[in-house]
Amino acid sequence: MRPLYIDGVSGCRVVFDDPALRIIVPEQADRLFPLQRISRVVCQGCVDWSMSALLVCADKGIQLLFLKNNGEIRARWLSWSGERQSLTQRLVDLLSRANGPELYANWYLSMEKLAARSFARRIGVSDWRERSVAELRRQLRIGLGNEGWQRAQLLQSILYSELLVWLPEYGFERDNEVLMSAEFDLAADLSKLLMWDYYLTLLNHDESETGTSLQTIAALFQLQNDRCHSLFRSSINKLHQFLLKVS
Repeated sequence: MRPLYIDGVSGCRVVFDDPALRIIVPEQADRLFPLQRISRVVCQGCVDWSMSALLVCADKGIQLLFLKNNGEIRARWLSWSGERQSLTQRLVDLLSRANGPELYANWYLSMEKLAARSFARRIGVSDWRERSVAELRRQLRIGLGNEGWQRAQLLQSILYSELLVWLPEYGFERDNEVLMSAEFDLAADLSKLLMWDYYLTLLNHDESETGTSLQTIAALFQLQNDRCHSLFRSSINKLHQFLLKVS
């Protein structure tokens, strides 16, 4: 299965045409994408979805992510997950404790420091052990420039959509109320951590070849998808160890 990326334009519609999604764009030939081949869907800009198309994606376990024109996340449509998973329950139990959110925040900050310092070492910062995350982020923002930062935001949104698929496969429910709350978003937290590995790619990539379209950034994301998945597994293992330690 592969992700489906849709660059929205005025009049773009997605409808259910059993057993596929039909994408309709004015003055273009319709395109059909069989549901069995779709892992998730990422839409940027103006895309009108029929209710039948939304519901069949929910039934088939296909996650949808809707992005603003600048690549920021606007909304997500989560499909049905199965029975309660043990990792979900451990995390929910932690967050329900009085000091749980603080313990999780401390774990996340330690992971963020590791990821940022790894990035600093790889780009040749001499005092990478002493640099704070805030300092490195400011330096990164300057190095990328406005257009590079826009590409980074779009790439992080694509990474976020991938994590919505990966997390249930590793024991986290996609429809748990706590994990879906506005106050806590595990996929968002992990996307920020894993993005440090992509910043080096963005800094070294030729801007004239990259662009800012959804399809182009998605192709850039796929170039190191395997490495990203390996880092994701490592992060989940560390989270699991942390949850076992504090439970």
